[in-house]
Amino acid sequence: MTFEEFLIYATVFATATLAVSGIIQAARCDMDIFGGGVLALVCALGGGTLRDLLIGASPVFWITDLLYLSVILVTTVLTAWLLRFVPVGRGLRFAMLDVADAFGLALFAILGAQKALSFGLSEPIAVVMGVMTGVAGGIIRDVITQQQPAVMRGDSFYATAGIIGCVVYCALEGVLTETVSMLVGMTVILVLRLAAIRWKFKIPSLIKPGS
Repeated sequence: MTFEEFLIYATVFATATLAVSGIIQAARCDMDIFGGGVLALVCALGGGTLRDLLIGASPVFWITDLLYLSVILVTTVLTAWLLRFVPVGRGLRFAMLDVADAFGLALFAILGAQKALSFGLSEPIAVVMGVMTGVAGGIIRDVITQQQPAVMRGDSFYATAGIIGCVVYCALEGVLTETVSMLVGMTVILVLRLAAIRWKFKIPSLIKPGS
């Protein structure tokens, strides 16, 4: 597999996972299939679109390749059908949302950092662009559905995992091969995020409740 093929496969998988999270959020908010499709679209493409606009990558990654829209469409229909078999009221949909978000964050954050570096930007800017790519779509999804964005929740260890993974990737990309360094960064983010979900890692609140 060439590096270019790896980037395509990783981007497609990232797009699918965040599309899944959009559909799950739509189901939790009792939306119809059209609303779910809109959430899947903005969640899967929002972060990468913002990144490309900021770094001057024109046209944005999904404009010239219908593959990504096709992935979102198929994912929307398939996930909406599968959710019919998930019992409500047990927290399963919320757990699925968190896991889908974790995979989307891990993949898109490192893909965003890699693209920023490929445009000649510095490592600190690449970390910012990577985290933005990973979290922006979810923020848009949560704002539309009037939920507190996951990145703002102290118990989520969300953006923090993205920052750590992007820093690890930027530190390794000059030492290891590009593919290996990206996989290591993705793994770091995924492990940290899933561990935070499992053991409820907390980021201290800025102000104590009630004060």
